[in-house]
Amino acid sequence: MTPATILVVEDDPAVRELLAESLAALGYRTLTADSAEAALTRLETTVPDLVLTDVHMGATSGIELCARIKTDPRLALVPVVILTAVSDLDARVAGLTAGADDFFAKPFQLVELRARLAALLRTKALVDQLERAEGVITALGATIEARDPYTGGHCERLARYAVALGQALGVDHAGRRALQLGGYLHDLGKIAIPDAVLLKPSALDATEMELIRAHPAIGADLVRGLRTLEDVRAIIRHHHERWNGSGYPDRLRGEAIPFGARILAVVDVYDALHTARPYKRALTHEEAVATLARETDAGAWDPRVTAAFLDLLRTLDHGSVGG
Repeated sequence: MTPATILVVEDDPAVRELLAESLAALGYRTLTADSAEAALTRLETTVPDLVLTDVHMGATSGIELCARIKTDPRLALVPVVILTAVSDLDARVAGLTAGADDFFAKPFQLVELRARLAALLRTKALVDQLERAEGVITALGATIEARDPYTGGHCERLARYAVALGQALGVDHAGRRALQLGGYLHDLGKIAIPDAVLLKPSALDATEMELIRAHPAIGADLVRGLRTLEDVRAIIRHHHERWNGSGYPDRLRGEAIPFGARILAVVDVYDALHTARPYKRALTHEEAVATLARETDAGAWDPRVTAAFLDLLRTLDHGSVGG
């Protein structure tokens, strides 16, 4: 098994060397940096399993380093342990605000340090497993799209539209990430739909329509238990609900529909209208916008979301989108 990598950030050479030697003796691979600036340079090319940093280090403190790490999507899940004096309550409070995962008092006891780091690294390993599972599920979503030659690029466009619309509507970073993944995974449940139904070039009969309408619930069940996809799960299940309660699978109405699902529903409808399918031609951008507005007026979609999307569409290049 590859040993975990710990980045030690400490401006005192003696303490830095002691920490590095102690961690190496515990079986960890160690990297060192003598300042927060040097640590950030290392982090541009290397993602360690854990960062151990002192608080007070010249121009940029360990608190500021922690905040930089936690706001970087590539590094946000890396545990950060801050070394503080026992009496430094202000640093601990600031560290919690910055997103620190643990604190360790100087001078340190090796036995306690080993136990604290082992616990954090076990948690990090579990999170990494979830991230890998998420990657497999996302790849599966792309594979499902590839079954249908008429929907090429649909998931990519939905992810792009949904993130941009979420930002316009004030959705936070975590919510925009869920929207991006929702764009790729919204039709995950179609893995259970036979090609004869999914690719049928004519109208579906009642039995076939029931199969199609089962795909949001199937997709949501497939990601059940994946903690990193919990916010995405609601988008997958509810992206075919309608504002007036006439959608599926749960006939949710209005504000009861998760906000992310309302966003994805609007961008999904626009892209479906604007893309050619075996049973219909692609509508022009103007025709798709008119249809979306008309359906919103009839109660299908959240008026606030539709209005924001129509405003957003005015800034996008429509000639490169659609079938």
